[in-house]
Amino acid sequence: MNNPLRLFATAATFLTRLPLARWSYAEPAHLAAAAPYFVPVGALVAAIAAVAAWLSLQWLPPALAPWAALVAAVITTGGFHEDGLADTADGLGGGFTRERKLEIMRDSRIGSYAGLALAAVLGGKYLALASLAPTQLFAALWLGHVLARWSVLPLAAWLPYAREGQAANKPVADGIGLTQVAAGSLFALLLVAPFGRLALVAAAASLIVALLAGAYFRTQLGGITGDTLGAANQVVELTCYLACAGAQRWI
Repeated sequence: MNNPLRLFATAATFLTRLPLARWSYAEPAHLAAAAPYFVPVGALVAAIAAVAAWLSLQWLPPALAPWAALVAAVITTGGFHEDGLADTADGLGGGFTRERKLEIMRDSRIGSYAGLALAAVLGGKYLALASLAPTQLFAALWLGHVLARWSVLPLAAWLPYAREGQAANKPVADGIGLTQVAAGSLFALLLVAPFGRLALVAAAASLIVALLAGAYFRTQLGGITGDTLGAANQVVELTCYLACAGAQRWI
C-alpha cells in the first residue's frame, strides 16, 4: 500500500525544487499514483508565495508584493511550468505540422513566441494580483496555485499522450485516470471551499479554460505532452487571478 506522505513527497519532488527526494518514490507508476497530490503541492507553493508577499508588505512598497509572490513561486518550482509554457508557445507558434510542432517543443532554446507568451502571462499575473487588496491577494494565490495543479489531472485523463514511443512523461500521463482525477478533485474541493463564492467563480473559470486548452491541444497536436500540461497550468493560474480581480466588482 502506498504511503500518503511518500506520495506527497513524490509529487513535490516532481513539481518543485523542494528537497524531499529522499522520502519520495522513484518509479513512474508511483508518480502516476501521486498525481492527486499535485493539488496539495499547489497549496504548499501558494503558502510559500503568500509568505513572500507578506514579508514584502512589511518592508517594501505594496506594489512589490505580487512580484515577490511570483518570484518565490518560480524559485520554488524551478520555473517548471513556465518552461512548459515557453516550449508550447514556440512549438504551436513556429510549427506548421504536428510533427514539426512537437520537434520544436523539444528544443530547449527560447524563441520569440516563448518570450511573448512568458511576458504576457507573467505580466498578466502581476497586474491582476496588483489590483487586489492584501487579503484578496492571499486568496487569489491560494486559488490560483491549487486549481492550476488540479487542472492537469482531467486533461491527462481525457487526452492521449501526443508523442509516440517512450517519452519521459508518457508513463505518468498514461497512468492518470478517473481515480486520480476524483481524488485530486476532492483535495481541490477541500482546499478551496473556504473561499465560498470566490472559489466557485475561480473554479468555473479554471474548468472552462482547461477544457478549451485541452481541445486546442488535441486539434494542434493530437493530445497532450508534459509541456502542454505546464502551459495549461500557467494559463489556469492566470485565469484564477483575473477571475479574482474581476470578482471584486460583483461579489
